[in-house]
Amino acid sequence: MDQLSATLDRGWDLAQRGDAVGAQACAKRALELDPKSPEVHNLLGYSAAMGGEPEEALEHYKQAIALDESYFEAMLNAAEVLMHPLGEWDDAVGMCDDAYALAETDEEIADCLLLKVDALMSKGATDEAMRVMRLIPDGPFDNASYTFLIGRAYYEVGQIDKAAPLIEEAAKKDPSSSDAQYYLGLVRDERGDVRGATEAFLRSRMLDLERPAPAWAPSPETFSSIVRNVIGKLDALLGACTKDCLLEWFAWRSC
Repeated sequence: MDQLSATLDRGWDLAQRGDAVGAQACAKRALELDPKSPEVHNLLGYSAAMGGEPEEALEHYKQAIALDESYFEAMLNAAEVLMHPLGEWDDAVGMCDDAYALAETDEEIADCLLLKVDALMSKGATDEAMRVMRLIPDGPFDNASYTFLIGRAYYEVGQIDKAAPLIEEAAKKDPSSSDAQYYLGLVRDERGDVRGATEAFLRSRMLDLERPAPAWAPSPETFSSIVRNVIGKLDALLGACTKDCLLEWFAWRSC
């Protein structure tokens, strides 16, 4: 493995661990080795997005695409940043369309269309989102997570009958998924199954509590200090209300 590939691999490994600073450092070292590498700019974009710099991330993704017009992954990464946190829904839809034109496998097609549905729903274009859902392949998919993702998308566009069997299947395939359990609760609630919905919501909460905190998460003490500092900057009345709400939330969280 050459030095550039090793540096990129190390950067992506750090990114997957939640180490934005380490990933960005690796990306910058890789940039010195090859400033015209689209893979380097893709990693720079990803680490910038992790570090809360969406505009910088988007510029790197665009540079990656300029260097390689068929860079599918960079297009999807750019679409995600355009949606959240930039809220540029039309540009995100356009980027999804560009990626869709390059998609080859069912998984790639599903990735493009699910992102596009998310962008369309965010801008309130529900009817168009429903039309896009019809283009999603039936599978089967190599990655079982697509069962849940497609089921969730059907739920979000209001097609509960299509969402229900997919989400039920996803919850059975991966009983450790708190997201699948949460949407299972939503589906059951929509269908009037209050007991089943409650069980799914409680299971989702239990799974969330069992999940270890991500590497980038602040300690409870640090988080408490941040919250106290923010509350201290509010006016007296708003600060008191906020404090009461937080106390109630922490009491519920500790149950």
